[in-house]
Amino acid sequence: MKKRMWLLAATIFMAGILIGCSSQSGGSNNNGEGASASGGAPSEITFGAATQGGFWYTLSGAMSDKMNNLFPDSSTTIVEGGSISNLLGLGQDKFHIAFSNGQTVPEALNGEKAFEEPITNVSTVATLYPNVFHIAVRADSDIHSVEDLAGKTVSPGIKGYSGELAFQEILKLNDMSYDDLEGIEYVGTSDGADLLRDGHIDAITGMLSAPVAVYQELDTTLGLRFIPLKKETVEALHAQNEGYLKHTIPAGTYPNQSEDVLTTAGYTVLLANNNLMNEDTVYELTKMIIEERDSWEDISKVMSDFNAEYSVKNSVGELHPGAEKYYKEIGALE
Repeated sequence: MKKRMWLLAATIFMAGILIGCSSQSGGSNNNGEGASASGGAPSEITFGAATQGGFWYTLSGAMSDKMNNLFPDSSTTIVEGGSISNLLGLGQDKFHIAFSNGQTVPEALNGEKAFEEPITNVSTVATLYPNVFHIAVRADSDIHSVEDLAGKTVSPGIKGYSGELAFQEILKLNDMSYDDLEGIEYVGTSDGADLLRDGHIDAITGMLSAPVAVYQELDTTLGLRFIPLKKETVEALHAQNEGYLKHTIPAGTYPNQSEDVLTTAGYTVLLANNNLMNEDTVYELTKMIIEERDSWEDISKVMSDFNAEYSVKNSVGELHPGAEKYYKEIGALE
């Protein structure tokens, strides 16, 4: 009897020790997903990307495959989102990491436009590639500047998308608005190209990774010209929003393009939630993204310029401590 009582007391004592240890070893994060006991990666990582068919979705899938090897005790779930919704998801501790457009990041940090209040719990992991602002017209068009769009019909892409918002800002900086145009057609890139080919619109604009396949085909069959922005416009855009960066579409990007075209670009960035992703995890994530850059270029040539120095040079917002540690370690950041 005494022996059974001693065994029972010992069992209760050991259970108490185990419970106490469990309660002290890495609680849960704000998303309800606990980190490992060693303080490593979360057991489940939610990755905000974009709809299927888009490059963000494809790239997030490739990155998540590598992450499964990097963090074998974690699983990654890709969520279809967008530039604004991904930042909102990060701000609400729903996403661990996510893609967004560089020009949207300052708006989120400052609580402007689509963001009712500042989002303060996000930081940058890597800057990947530019989404370049294009103004495309037929080669025989009489449009040679932004001002020449007055009285013309233009497709700025899908209403509310980053390309349309950029176009509105560019018009404003040239003392213009939609009221100065003959008409607006809110359609996607492919449909806009068809309208331009058939003469139903005079110009098509958008923020797209260059070269745009649809534009390449149209330049070959129809002949296109790309309208440059004035230096003052590019500088004013950046002054208003640091996410708009000076960019040049090099001559030869499109079949009949013989000259460089000055424009602006908003860079795709990978962001991390500061509450859910610790320094060591983001350090390893950043290292993987840089060291696997050939894998991303194999998916799309838009990643051909990407490396650590490129990421640091074009960075928007504050770097995550883990990313900063890695970039300093390899000499990409002082």
